[in-house]
Amino acid sequence: MKIQLYYYPGNANLAPHLLLQEAGCDVELVLVDRDRREQKSANYLRLNPNGVIPTLVCGELVLFESAAICLYIADQYPSARLIPPLGSSERAHLYKWLFFLSNTVQPAYMAYRYPEKYAANLTQSDGAQPTSGAVDEVRAAAAARAMQAFEVIENAWGSGPFMLGEAYSACDAYLYMLTWWARKLPRPPHRMERIGACIDAVGRRSATQRACAAEGIEVRFEI
Repeated sequence: MKIQLYYYPGNANLAPHLLLQEAGCDVELVLVDRDRREQKSANYLRLNPNGVIPTLVCGELVLFESAAICLYIADQYPSARLIPPLGSSERAHLYKWLFFLSNTVQPAYMAYRYPEKYAANLTQSDGAQPTSGAVDEVRAAAAARAMQAFEVIENAWGSGPFMLGEAYSACDAYLYMLTWWARKLPRPPHRMERIGACIDAVGRRSATQRACAAEGIEVRFEI
């Protein structure tokens, strides 16, 4: 059955798209034009009430949340070996890192990228908009959190080229996506030794190159 992935180039659909390509899936990309705010349209909201990208549709199954989509793809296509065996310690570590990436690193980066949304919480009681100083404060604090989170990954790295060792996994696709975004941080993660080596390895994979070509985006970092 053909899978539909609702996407916008280089958005949070990138990690699931990498895994779909790794699994050799027959995938139909459905563009959700953010420039026209199609993610807030009535048709899209029926699929994803959060009004964010991505959404995956496979028959009657509709999924949102990038990390959940990644886990679904990995479980559905065991021959692609995108996730360690159920019950193994390696699988437990995949859960740990995937949730760390999606729940800690990604929110910090989003606050850095869109500080005005988070600074809105600092509005005064009279309803005045946040000042540029408040926006800058949010951005600086978010950058510090994001870089600290990437440093946790860098310092915990094992012996292999990938996050779980010798084998590529869903974690590496998610790390590639976040690193692809985060190149403008004061200390971009692709400049870190172990993370940089990992995302270079991911960038060299033919599945990564096919996904980026299909979305019309560059394969960032060395390939």
